[in-house]
Amino acid sequence: MIATVLALALSAGAQGQPPASAPAVQPITLAQAVERARRESPLRAGAAAVAEGADIAATLAGRRPNPSFDFHAENLAPRNPLTPTPDVFAILSQPIELGGKRGVRRDLAGADRTASSLLLRTVERQIALDTVRSYMRALRARGVLTNLTTQREGVGTLVTTMRRRVEEGFAPESDLLRFEAEAARVSAEMTRTQVELGRALMDLGTLIGSPMPLTADQLVAPDPVAPPSLDDAALNAAVDERPDLLLASTRVDRARLASDLEHLKRLPDPTVNAGYKRTAGQNTAVAGVILAVPLFDRNGQARALAEAGVKSAAADRQSAHLRAVAEASAAIAAATQLATSLTQVRRDLLVPAEGVRNAAQALFREGATDVLKLVDAERIYADVRREALALAVDAYVAAIEARFAVAQEDIP
Repeated sequence: MIATVLALALSAGAQGQPPASAPAVQPITLAQAVERARRESPLRAGAAAVAEGADIAATLAGRRPNPSFDFHAENLAPRNPLTPTPDVFAILSQPIELGGKRGVRRDLAGADRTASSLLLRTVERQIALDTVRSYMRALRARGVLTNLTTQREGVGTLVTTMRRRVEEGFAPESDLLRFEAEAARVSAEMTRTQVELGRALMDLGTLIGSPMPLTADQLVAPDPVAPPSLDDAALNAAVDERPDLLLASTRVDRARLASDLEHLKRLPDPTVNAGYKRTAGQNTAVAGVILAVPLFDRNGQARALAEAGVKSAAADRQSAHLRAVAEASAAIAAATQLATSLTQVRRDLLVPAEGVRNAAQALFREGATDVLKLVDAERIYADVRREALALAVDAYVAAIEARFAVAQEDIP
């Protein structure tokens, strides 16, 4: 039914068919627009840079701590028989990580890489949804503008006919003024719709990173999409595959790794020293170990904060899951209700309104109708077509939103 209703109002461009001499525009489907937005939108650049940086950082995370080199000399006074011989020290120190800290650091960097990648997917998901909404908003404005153009042409014909009747003395001038007022109202509404269409096309062009302004003729009415149908168990499992839920789970894993690292830091890391010493003219070797004694501070403060971070991330994950389930349930219910209402729109709105309009026009041509009734019939018919179009667009967007809510992010 969506395709039928969309075809009633979206079959022509906002400005009618282009002249034969005009260059053909390159159409862009909704699926193509979403794919371009996910790949080229300027809005994803920041998240993409973070993901790239985290990927590089993860490859470097397993490197060992750098050694330090200490070189110094003592007793450097001018040569004097009473002055001791200068002493020289050259010592290399290497920290040694104990308790698997190096492996946890690698895992922690891997979790950061996964989180950054999922954050990018979350941004791309939102960009895709915004693209769908902007695209369909532009389609609706184009369809409304097409309907208004047709309505203005019809009212213009009625104005011409009524003007002739007034000149011939068969109708009062007040009836002509009513039609002229209706024509002016339609023109004003067309102006507002043109502004809305321009804004929607501008938003769409920004989202997909289009170097050239988009035109209404490039848009293609999409095929109908059915909302998903899932039971409670399938719904709970499906929402966990969404990138934002996967990101919440990754943050829990990262918090646990951070807590593990803080617990490992209770065990101090030794620093091994080795080097050369010259004292009193004698050359000797130096070797030693420096180790902090965990007598007072056992990293308790950092451990407590890390453990609290694990609990907080787990609570956020549970809250995000509950919100996602509620959001998905509401989105599916809304899409289903709109789809059901859409199946009745032609029978309950379009067909009766068209019948009333045709009857009023027939009576007007015979000169036996009230002008106000014809004006009302034309206006009701136009309003019903706009309402049907708005319902069709809303039903399509709701179906896509419901699909995204259960991790079905492809655009048919």
